[in-house]
Amino acid sequence: MSKLNDRRHEIRAMNMHDAQQELNDLRRHLFELRIRKDRGEVKNNREFAQVRADIARLMFHLSELQNAAVLEAQGALDEAAVASEEK
Repeated sequence: MSKLNDRRHEIRAMNMHDAQQELNDLRRHLFELRIRKDRGEVKNNREFAQVRADIARLMFHLSELQNAAVLEAQGALDEAAVASEEK
């Protein structure tokens, strides 16, 4: 598989905590890249786009995890409401 596909699979396998931590790390890395660019130390400008794309992938994955958690909680509440009505 390509590096991109590996990265996508890696992100999909993350739980909420790991994804948040990785997102913070990538945001910090992007900040450091910007500082290095101002100093003229960046050799590969493509790295900016790659880091931003990884940030976007992680944010999408986090939103999916949050939506799944909300739906799961709603399902549990709905089941509790149905069970209480049956009594």
